[in-house]
Amino acid sequence: MSLSSFPRLSSLRLLGGLALAAVLGACGASDDNVVLDTSETIADGSYVSYALDAGTYQAEITASNNGVNIQWVGGNCSAVSNIKTYVQTCTMSSKGQLTITNPTLLGLGGAEIVTIKLTEK
Repeated sequence: MSLSSFPRLSSLRLLGGLALAAVLGACGASDDNVVLDTSETIADGSYVSYALDAGTYQAEITASNNGVNIQWVGGNCSAVSNIKTYVQTCTMSSKGQLTITNPTLLGLGGAEIVTIKLTEK
């Protein structure tokens, strides 16, 4: 017996497949707005900086050892110091940058391995 003998069953399978594809597609849609997803090693006293256009961004940042300083230049978020885990949404009113600094310990501190994910909202 073929599926064409059961037109209602074949229609239900088709609709179920389309619904599943829509749900799976929606799950991945948030990744379309990721503007940066990287890992950086920042030496003692050094920094990394990322230019950003005006807009709203969510930052998810983790540091490996003693923590990092985070500053939004041109954004509405306050700077933070010595943080190991950071999740914040900030609005850049104009072009600006996100700067992540490994504060110096008299030039004797260790490097920080930092993961950075920026998503535009």
